[in-house]
Amino acid sequence: MLTHRWIIALLLASLVCLSQTANAQKPTLISQCPYVNHQSDLACLIPSAAVTGGSNRLQSFNTTLAQVLGQLPLAVPVSGFALTFDKTLGIPVVSSENLGSVLTERGETIGKHKLFLGFTFQRFAFQTVDGVKLSNLPVVFQNQDASVFGTANNQLAANIDQYTAVAAFGLTDRIDVSMMLPIERISMSASASNIWQAPAPTGVATHFADAQKITGEANGPGDLVVSVKATLWKGERFRLAGGTEVRFPTGDEFNLLGSGAYGVKPFIVLSRRGRITPHANLGYQWNGQSVLYLSSSGGNLNLPGSLQYSGGVDVGVVKRLTVVADLLGQHFFDAPRVTGPDTATSQNVPGLPDALTNLGFTLKTIGVRNEAFDEDSLGVGIKVNPVGRLLVSANVLIKLNEPGLRARFVPLVGISYKF
Repeated sequence: MLTHRWIIALLLASLVCLSQTANAQKPTLISQCPYVNHQSDLACLIPSAAVTGGSNRLQSFNTTLAQVLGQLPLAVPVSGFALTFDKTLGIPVVSSENLGSVLTERGETIGKHKLFLGFTFQRFAFQTVDGVKLSNLPVVFQNQDASVFGTANNQLAANIDQYTAVAAFGLTDRIDVSMMLPIERISMSASASNIWQAPAPTGVATHFADAQKITGEANGPGDLVVSVKATLWKGERFRLAGGTEVRFPTGDEFNLLGSGAYGVKPFIVLSRRGRITPHANLGYQWNGQSVLYLSSSGGNLNLPGSLQYSGGVDVGVVKRLTVVADLLGQHFFDAPRVTGPDTATSQNVPGLPDALTNLGFTLKTIGVRNEAFDEDSLGVGIKVNPVGRLLVSANVLIKLNEPGLRARFVPLVGISYKF
């Protein structure tokens, strides 16, 4: 059985030769999907197509996706129209000198019995996992008893189109309750090339036809997020708020539309009111057990938790235009990370046959280990108030470092209205 450091290596292992030609050669190792009752679902697309020997730990990339799906940045219900007290007039007035943030909370609430409705679209086109290109994932694999080894260059793609409906209601002047429901379309594909296999310890290496590209997609609702936020302290300019988000696993986890786990995130927010509004958010995301994160014995594990932090500033350039800039980050305390690609030798891959090490090219393989890491992104965008209380948002999230399953750019467009 391969050790834990090969979890994602196995997942991204060489795809079977699925040529429609009747006499096409296929590797002899048997691939397995751990979800025996969901063979046609998206969670089995890669496991069912991979040459992985006897390992069941194919859910690792599914775990990575579940971790991402459970913590994708969602637009927050910040209306941009705040009720303020005009000292000159001596009455409350609606202020729109700053239209608010896009992806980070502010300390203000939307107002008693006020209703906020919004809709956003985001596209996540993942290019790398922990700095390794998904289009070039070499791996060395073996079967259950390490009697057969193989090597392949793998290519993987994963994209998410996310349409999110947002609704918030002011229970009181200090307390809001909100709901966010993403509707997702997830598409994946995988292929492999330069597939070799050889028995151990000695034997002739066999070259297999390159596997054809295999694709799959799923559409449907994702995980519902319900949030309660309360203003804890009101100063003349500053606001301190606290709240809790609860994620319900309403998405179909076997089609990777949801995380498959409950999540709870208590958070605090500090922000300043005015034309220039700096703000900071801090929270901790706790996740329950998910069928997409299996232990070596087959039991369900808790998805990795993370400390989530963000800070930024919104600037009201003119009355109907606000520019937004935010730093968003997550610190994972103990989560899988891809390592390598490293050169595979008989020293770091015990039992590796000479027939593979003498193929005339350097064997490379990725691995996995659990460790702490940070994912940081920069969000920049604008909010425009074309008429009434209608707001139009545009934002792009730019990755600042490599850890995690990442998209280089994540565009967002959205509309919202406060009643």
